[in-house]
Amino acid sequence: MNPNAADFEKHLKKAGIKEELIERIVNIPYSQSDDEKQDNCNYCAAVMAKCDELLSFDEIREVMLDRACCKGGFRLNNARMIAREHSDESLEKKLELLGRQKWMGHPRLTDDGDIYTDMCAGSGTPDDLKCSCWRFGGRYPSEGNMPLSYCLCCGGHFVFHYQKALGLKLRVKEVVTSVFGTPPQHCSFLLEIVGEMPKRTKKVPKTV
Repeated sequence: MNPNAADFEKHLKKAGIKEELIERIVNIPYSQSDDEKQDNCNYCAAVMAKCDELLSFDEIREVMLDRACCKGGFRLNNARMIAREHSDESLEKKLELLGRQKWMGHPRLTDDGDIYTDMCAGSGTPDDLKCSCWRFGGRYPSEGNMPLSYCLCCGGHFVFHYQKALGLKLRVKEVVTSVFGTPPQHCSFLLEIVGEMPKRTKKVPKTV
């Protein structure tokens, strides 16, 4: 069994997906490969195709938000810096500041009040784009296509950090473009603002 199976199972359980559905998803037959990265890519493509069949978009989005990687390090520090030092700035200004950070896309406010961000992922030339996911090492599925629902994982990465920086509750509304799309393009997402993030309150020590 591919090592990603346990990872998917963990996030599916956290999202409250029924056990019988989890079993059908993580135990899906797929084209196995001796190349570790290719095997990961083939397995994830099969899993996401089964998720598309059995789960709603909202359920998949929640699973992949939880699965998103790179939620710490300099990205988190930069997001917290914007939240801390630019709290009084307009949303447009905060988005501009986010776009100046390394690997944070190029977010901007749309006329409909959503946040569109592009150039988020995808390496290589326009004629030879590769997925940025570390699990694949630039591989494409050996058979069929990678469902774009897999890109909700990358979208979840941006949602996580944008929420920290902006103080807003966000969710991926649409995977607009992807290296797995037709035609392949650098990844871009449309994010929906659904409210404000709860403010953290400082704990007051109890007096004796």
